[in-house]
This record gives sequence, structure tokens and C-alpha cells, in this order.
Amino acid sequence: MTAQAAEMTQTVLGGLGIFLLGMKLLSDGMQALAGSKLNRWIHAVTDKRLVGILVGIGVTCIIQSSSATTVMVVGFVNSGLMTLMQAIGVIFGANIGTTLSLWILTLPAVSKYGAMIIGASAIVYLFAKKERTRFIGMAVLGLGMLFFGLELMSDGFKPLQSNPSLRNALALFEAGSTPGFIKSVLVGTVVTAIVQSSAAVIVIVMSLAVNGVLDFPTSVAIILGSNIGTTITAALACIGASRAAIRASLAHTLFNVFGVLCVTLVHTPFIEFTEKMALWITQNKTGTLALKDFTVAIACVHTVFNVSCTIIFFPFMKALAAFVTFLVPVRKSEAKSEAYKPKYLDKRLLNQAPIALEQAKKEILRMGDFCLEMCDDLQQILNSGRSAEIEEAIFRGEENLDVAQMEIAEYVSSLLHDNVSHEVAVSARREIKQADEFESVSDHIRNALKAYLKIRNAGEELTDVAMAEVKDLCVQVRGYCVQIIDIVKEGSKARVAEATVRNKEIDTVAKHYRDCHMQRLAVTCIAPVKSLVYSDIVIAFRRANDHLLNVAETLQG
Repeated sequence: MTAQAAEMTQTVLGGLGIFLLGMKLLSDGMQALAGSKLNRWIHAVTDKRLVGILVGIGVTCIIQSSSATTVMVVGFVNSGLMTLMQAIGVIFGANIGTTLSLWILTLPAVSKYGAMIIGASAIVYLFAKKERTRFIGMAVLGLGMLFFGLELMSDGFKPLQSNPSLRNALALFEAGSTPGFIKSVLVGTVVTAIVQSSAAVIVIVMSLAVNGVLDFPTSVAIILGSNIGTTITAALACIGASRAAIRASLAHTLFNVFGVLCVTLVHTPFIEFTEKMALWITQNKTGTLALKDFTVAIACVHTVFNVSCTIIFFPFMKALAAFVTFLVPVRKSEAKSEAYKPKYLDKRLLNQAPIALEQAKKEILRMGDFCLEMCDDLQQILNSGRSAEIEEAIFRGEENLDVAQMEIAEYVSSLLHDNVSHEVAVSARREIKQADEFESVSDHIRNALKAYLKIRNAGEELTDVAMAEVKDLCVQVRGYCVQIIDIVKEGSKARVAEATVRNKEIDTVAKHYRDCHMQRLAVTCIAPVKSLVYSDIVIAFRRANDHLLNVAETLQG
């Protein structure tokens, strides 16, 4: 490798690294500023196709990554929070939203000052005291790095203008003919699939084009190929996912592949149209694209392709959904196989902290529902007598909550890093605590069952009065569990006082029953096992009652 080649490689790789890091900082900063709005937008998706497309555009404009949006959608489908039709609408919109980043790069007045933007925004990011100001600094810092990285790559590729060997090699892939166009599409597809970043491929094409190394038709073909290659990210996200998530990813792939096939069939008029569009935007009246205008032309290609494909395929969204369902049919065992696994925790969503926290909250509420089921099962045993199947369900429920608690703690802890906002950090710690408390509730419901089984296995029975008191405590704790789940669902700090009052009422009843039991012991001969079992059951219900209050109190910080 010559010294010139080594210098060019270093400059291009350095510029690419700065560009990609800038994309991440811009995305992270915008996500932090958007906060829970992303989650509200996603949940605004209905079966109306246009709404889904608009949400996809909005979310992708914020996070600046169609791959991230698509992976997020795959996660929602995998969790059962989004239907296939809703997901397809968001995916269509994501393809349009991703074009914004290229238009940002065409701003000539700003692109010259990439280094200065980096310097000024870095100071804000490092020294700002207000969290919101710090995240604004992060986003602007990322923007500056985009411009600076692109400038470095453009400078790095300049020596290639006079490199005849490279031009001879690139001549093999010139898109002047249909076979050449298809070759270039395949190159774009393969390279993007390898690097898993269409943004990286497009910005390299942009840098080569402005230096005259790639002609416009070849640039168009490679960019079209990158639209196919970028679907590999969502496909990889489907490893280990449900069949519903696989359908969503497949819909994304088919949409982009069909779109590229359609454009390939009419690539000559497509190239002419986008070239004229770029000439009009740049007010170039010569009729020929100048090298400096190639950034605008490439942005036009990316935008026209994604917008036109969405318009063309919009009427066929239902047909696309039906087709991918035919390719990946629904299995009867699909829902059943996932009944006792965490349902809402999807690691694909961890890059969107507010959405990930909302998912964890749903899993915590599911833990509360498991506790309710355990209370119902215990009531049934107390009322109807022994049932091996129901007893096993209670023990299995406690084990399920052990798993859920560990999964939630691991999932939410992944969000606690240096760049996380204070709001996210507080919410994450609260949810870890809530999961731990619900798991403790399940422990004590199980303990109440174990105590009751101890007396049954000994061939004894509680007195009618003692049994009535135990049943009453079970009913009251179950009702309190319903109340706590509602409070957590609402996230209402005001209702914590209400929960505290109810906790004291139940505790007062439990103490009263304990005192009554002691009075019965003073006047009646009761077998020691009965006395111990009764006390253990009452203690278990009191502790479950206290842990339920702890769940509500987490809302107060």
C-alpha cells in the first residue's frame, strides 16, 4: 500500500467513524428530548393505514434511523402490542422519515462549519447543568459530527479522481445499461447487508459522487440496493422472536425488494426525473449536474424512491399482510408456547428508553395479575378443599414471578448508563423495586398455602371460626392487590395515601384475628399444629399486605 493510499484509507475510515458516531449521538439526544412522546406516538397507531405511516415518519425523523424504528416495531409485534397491519404502516412511514438525514447533509450554509459546531456543542454537552440543555448539546454535537465526517470522507476520496486503475474497476459496475444497473443494485445490497448501515453506504456513495468517482446512474443503483440490504437489521432482530415478528420483518423486506424491482424496470426515466428535480432545487440551469450538486441529487433519489413506493403500495397493504401471513402461517401452538414467559420485555426496544420502561411496566402489571390468580386459587382451595392441580398452579405462579422479577431487573438495569436522563433513571429504579415487591407478595401467598397444606397433611382441620378468619383475610388481600394494580396502572401519587389507609385497615383486622385466636387458646385446648399453622397463615397475609403497600409507595420516589 502506497503512502497516499494509506493516508486516504485513514481519512475515509476516520470520517466514516465520526459520521456514524454522530448519527448515534444525534439519535440518542433527540430520543432523550422526545422522552415519552415516542411511546405516545407509537400507541397512537390504529388500524387506519395513514395514521401508521405518519407515526413511522414522525418517529424516524426523531431517532434518525429507519432500522431502529423497524426493529422497535418488530419488538412491539413480538410483544403482541401491535398488529401486522399497524406494523406495516409504521414501516412504510419509517422509509420516508429516514430521508430527512440526507436533506440535512445538503445544507451548504451549515456543512462548512462542522468542526465549529462540534466545538461549541461539545462545551454545552459537557458543562451544561440542565439535563434538557445537555441533551440538546448532544444532538447538535451529533449533527456537527455528521457534517465533519462527510467532509473528511469527501477529502479522503479526492485522490481517486485521477486513479485510472480504480476507474477501470468501477467501469465493470457502471449502470449505463440494465445489466450494469442490476450489478450495481446487487453491490449496494451486499455491502449494506455486511455493514448493516444504509446510512454508511449512502454517505460513502455521496462522497465518491461529489469527487466524480461514481457517475449518477451508478450512485442511484447502489442507493437502491442499500434499501434492500438495510432490511437485514430487522431480519437479524427476528432471531428467537415470535412468528408474528417474523411476518413484520418479512413485510419490510418484501416492500423494499418489490420497490427496487419496480424502479429497476423504469430506471432510465427514474434517473432522468430525479436529476431534473435536483437541477431545479439547486437552480442549476446548465442541464448537467455539477459535482457539488450530487448530495442534493442523491437526497432526491432516496426521497423519491421511498415516497413513490409508499404511494404505490399503499392500496396493497392488506394484500401484503395476507401474503406474509401465507408465507409464515399462524400456528395453534404459537400463543400457548409463550404463556409463561415474559411477554412485554423485548431487548430490541432498549435503545428507546421511555418505550422500554413502558414495556417493563406492562410486565410488572402482569406480575400483579399473577398475584391475583394465586389469591383466587388459594381462595378456591380454602373454600373447596384440596386440589393437586390448583396447588401446583400456585407453586408454578410463584416460580413464574421469580423469573419475571429477574428478567425485569436485568432488562431495566440495561437502561441505567451515563447518558440516561434523570427521569429515566428514577423510573427504572422504581420499576425494579415494584417487581421485587410483587415477587415478595407471591412468596407469601405461597407460604400461606404451604402452612395450610401442613395442617391438611397432618390430617387436621382449622376450626370453623379460624377458617372463616383466614378466608376473610385472603379476600381482603386479594381486593387490596386489585387496588394496588390500579394505582400502579394510573401512576397516581395521590392514591398512595388511599393505599396506606387500606393497608392499616387490613393490618388491624389481622391483629384482631390474632388476638381472638390467643383468647381461644386461653379457654380451648387446640392442637399445637393448628395454632402454629393459623399464626403462619395470618403472618403470611400481613406480609403480603405490607409488600403491596411498598409497591404503591414506590410512586412517591
